[in-house]
Amino acid sequence: MPVALLVGQALARPAGCALGALRASPDQVCHFVIQEPSSRQSNAAPSLRGSVENLKENIVPPDSDASEKYQKEIEALKAEIGTLQYRLQTAEQEKDIALSQQNNKMEQARRREQEEAQQRQSAESEKAKTDSKMESIRNEMEELKEAAENEKRSLESKLRAAEDEARLLQEQLEDLTSAKDEAARRADKKANDLQMQIAAANSSLQDMQQETEAHETTLRQYQEQILEKDTLIGNLEADVLRLKAQSGDAETMDIIKRELSEQVSHIRALEASNREQLTELKRLRAVNKAVEIVEEEKRSLVRKVEAAERLEAELAEARIQRQRLEDERLSWSAYLENMSETGQAEFDSPEQIARALVQERLTSASYVEQLGAVRAEVAAQQSQIQALEEERAQLRSQTENATTSAQAASNDKVRMRLDRQRALALKEVEYLRAQLKAFDTEEQTLQPEQFDGTRVARIQELEDMVDNYKMEVQRLHDELSSMDLSSSQQQSSHLLLAGSKRSWAEDDVAQEQMGQLTRKNRKLQEDLASMQTQVAMLEKDLSTTREQLSAAKEQTKTRILSLRSNPTSDYEAIKRATLEALQKENTELLATLRSKETSPSIPLIPTSVLSAMEREIAAAKAETASAQKSARRLKEVWGSKSQEFKEAIFSTLGWTVTFIPNGKMRVESTFYPSQTDEHENSIVFDGERGTMKVGGGPKSAFAQKIGDHIGFWVREKGCIPGFLAALTLEFYEEHARAATGE
Repeated sequence: MPVALLVGQALARPAGCALGALRASPDQVCHFVIQEPSSRQSNAAPSLRGSVENLKENIVPPDSDASEKYQKEIEALKAEIGTLQYRLQTAEQEKDIALSQQNNKMEQARRREQEEAQQRQSAESEKAKTDSKMESIRNEMEELKEAAENEKRSLESKLRAAEDEARLLQEQLEDLTSAKDEAARRADKKANDLQMQIAAANSSLQDMQQETEAHETTLRQYQEQILEKDTLIGNLEADVLRLKAQSGDAETMDIIKRELSEQVSHIRALEASNREQLTELKRLRAVNKAVEIVEEEKRSLVRKVEAAERLEAELAEARIQRQRLEDERLSWSAYLENMSETGQAEFDSPEQIARALVQERLTSASYVEQLGAVRAEVAAQQSQIQALEEERAQLRSQTENATTSAQAASNDKVRMRLDRQRALALKEVEYLRAQLKAFDTEEQTLQPEQFDGTRVARIQELEDMVDNYKMEVQRLHDELSSMDLSSSQQQSSHLLLAGSKRSWAEDDVAQEQMGQLTRKNRKLQEDLASMQTQVAMLEKDLSTTREQLSAAKEQTKTRILSLRSNPTSDYEAIKRATLEALQKENTELLATLRSKETSPSIPLIPTSVLSAMEREIAAAKAETASAQKSARRLKEVWGSKSQEFKEAIFSTLGWTVTFIPNGKMRVESTFYPSQTDEHENSIVFDGERGTMKVGGGPKSAFAQKIGDHIGFWVREKGCIPGFLAALTLEFYEEHARAATGE
């Protein structure tokens, strides 16, 4: 190799020259290093030029002997004879290899043809199966279509009946709406009248309440005056008794009797006015109850009006929904008509558009699949063409290497000699490096002032660079040797592949058969793709038809059950009867207004209006009776409960409780009862005012008896339960002493 030659030339130089080269300037060293890549590039030139250069290097000087020259020529002729023999053997081997490869290719073509025939048969059998499957699917689809058409006809008849019923219901709904509006107007008018009546009743009730309060205050004043008169009468009676005891004057007694009679008449007048006020109060309470009943009717009418408003809102929403669906249907029909060029709609419904869309999607999917398969085949053919081109280039390079390898066989000995020279040169370089290092060390030790460290470092870097380049050269040398070895092993099997040719007739027949098979295969694939698309469409139609049939069956199976008498039907019956009555009343009123025979001076009303008013009066009476009945029951229940409450208090606390109107309560001890009906030994509590009164008056014996307890428990402690408990204990002790004394 050229690198080995350079090393051999370096060995021929003297040692001084080598040392001078190592100590040369950096430019010269770089020049030496740059020469090695050029030597590597020269390795890519033909081996013939290298062998010629090697022969020029090894030419013997002209002063050598003639015998050596003849001997070398004889050796060269022997080498050429061996080379020719080697080429002849190689050509025979390549011919055998080409024949075997041709036989293999023919066998492969025959096997490929058999496989294609088998594939064609399998494709035909698959097509037959697909045809049979398609036929069965068609039969099934025809049956399903017939069933679907029958079901569709029945559903259309049901739909027409439902539409007729819906139309009737719509008309009824419109009638109901008009009637509802009329009823709402009447209800509003009636509600306004009732509100005016309620306002008037409330104002009168307030006036009556004010009058009642005034009467109560007056009655209270009269009662206080009566109490004062009672006390005065008591004092006068005491004075009378005292005067009787003292003198017994008859004139004084007459005066006292006259005053007493005046007081008694005044008391009777007060009692009469009290009775009148009580009757007036009862009347006002009845009026208040009537007002409450009217308010309840007002609330019921308001609820009915709210229900009518909700129904009206639902009706408006249903109308909007229907209008929206109608607009959507019109837009679909207009769009479908605009899609056609002839003016007639290609699609009758959105269902047909969806069907066409599904079909186009399946067709596009099959086209995409076919395009992917074609692209894969094109890519495979391109890769195969590229592989054949690479194989062709490789065969050309192998033929060139084979032609040059015969000439390069004689250079093996020279190469071995150059390798030995390179090894000796490397050893000499190592020896010279050691001498140079020793010289530098000696110079640094003996003459440190003249020692140049930068130069030494630069030399060391260059030496490291040279070592790196040597290692790279060695690696490249190993790679080249391995490549030469592999090329020498492969040249025997791939030498004459580029020169082998097939007969034109066989190629034409095979290509024609391949073209026919390819066309048949493509046609079968297209038929298979169309059949698969049809199968997918039929399966989609089948699933849709099954869903429609299942939905229709579910609708036919569903039944709505209801009782004959339920709240909804009762309410509807009442509403229908009311509506019919209102319609009849309206027609009669219109007939009355339009009649020209009746005199306008005579007020007339139709019988339907009168019957409606009577019905309203009867309903009001029924509601009043129901309210009175419920009030009576509540009073009875409250009376029984209050009696139980009184008995519980009587048995546990020892006090008899009596509830008085206006939030008052009278209590009387069981151990100290009253002797008369005046309840002189009782205590009256007023819950609204928070007061307490003694039944016999503030100067009665009972008041004087419990005065100490009132002062301690009520005024000082403010504890009513303690006051009642203390009275119970005292009255019980007195009662027990009286019982033991008897």
